[in-house]
Amino acid sequence: MEEEIDLRAYILVLLKYWKWILGITVAAAAVALAVSFLLPPTYEATALVAVQAPQPVVNLDPRLQVLVLSQPPQSASRAYLELAEGDGVLEALFSRLSPRPAEIQTLRDLRGMVKARAGTDPGVVRLTVRARDPQEAARIANLWAEAFVAHANRVYGAGEEELRQLEGQLAQAEAELEAAERALIEFQARNPTGLLEAQLDSLRQKQRDYLGAQRAIADILQDIRALQERLARQPEDRPASAADALVVLWLRIHALTAPTFPSIQLQAGSASPSGPSVREVRALLSDMARDLEAKSAEIGPRLKELEPQILQLQKQLQEIYTEQDRLTRRRDLAKETYTALACKVQETRLAVQGAQRTARLSSRASAPEEPASPRKLLNTAVAGTLGLMLSTMGAFAAEWWRNARPMEG
Repeated sequence: MEEEIDLRAYILVLLKYWKWILGITVAAAAVALAVSFLLPPTYEATALVAVQAPQPVVNLDPRLQVLVLSQPPQSASRAYLELAEGDGVLEALFSRLSPRPAEIQTLRDLRGMVKARAGTDPGVVRLTVRARDPQEAARIANLWAEAFVAHANRVYGAGEEELRQLEGQLAQAEAELEAAERALIEFQARNPTGLLEAQLDSLRQKQRDYLGAQRAIADILQDIRALQERLARQPEDRPASAADALVVLWLRIHALTAPTFPSIQLQAGSASPSGPSVREVRALLSDMARDLEAKSAEIGPRLKELEPQILQLQKQLQEIYTEQDRLTRRRDLAKETYTALACKVQETRLAVQGAQRTARLSSRASAPEEPASPRKLLNTAVAGTLGLMLSTMGAFAAEWWRNARPMEG
């Protein structure tokens, strides 16, 4: 069987030491009450600020995509709490405290007096200030709320200042676009590209004609030398064959119709190929070869004269193309910048005109009538309770020590 607990022994101990227990309890409560009276009172004032999640951004230009993360009310509330206790807001509050209370000498002192908490509704931020003077507590709380509202609206909302800055940038971009367009128009007014391209095409055609004539003369000379080699193996007094005579006639016709310039007139001789001897045919071929070689020698210098002219025209055209490309890129970049800024200005203007403020002061703090601390009755009750518990434990400890000593003896 389980052993029953005898409560009479405990009650007898309490009755035996009741004076000590009561004395210690009363003494602890009295000390706590005295200390509460001696401590300077601290007052607490609270201002309420209503906040809302950042609004979606209007985007008129698909090239200017802005990623907007949707935030639940709890996340937005935590962000506002951190913003309220941030250095930016507290430094603005510290600079506006004029006159400054004696208990606030540094920003650290101010930080220890303020506390931002979320209200029951996530859309409400409670700004609480503790100070020794109730009027100062209310004044600091209201100044803190005003600084927080202004800073939150600058951070999360579109402002008139941002719109004015964007409009100034838009005006500057428009002036740069007009200047780029004027520069391009002035360049086109003096652009000699068409004339230079025509000259270059003419010189290139002449170069092609010279090269074609030179190549045709080389082919005819090759055929003449081949025929001369064949005739060299025949007797000179022998009449030339009909086939050789026809070949000579073909070569004369081909030489006269070869591609050449009007300034180059090929003279192929006047001897008739009908019934000539081998000696006469060979002499005619030699005259034709000398004439063709002389014409080929004339073409070489003319080709060399064309080369620097063509290169100079190509250089001039490339310089013009480069300048035109640079002016066009400048105009296009200025146009893109102007278009992007125009869309951004319109977006900001719509946001300023149609969007509500992100934060607004919903309730100002008033001077508290009762101090928040020290709480005399609560401190007295807590101290008395602790005294009662400690004295009771002490009574049982003393009784246990007294009963243990005879057993040891």
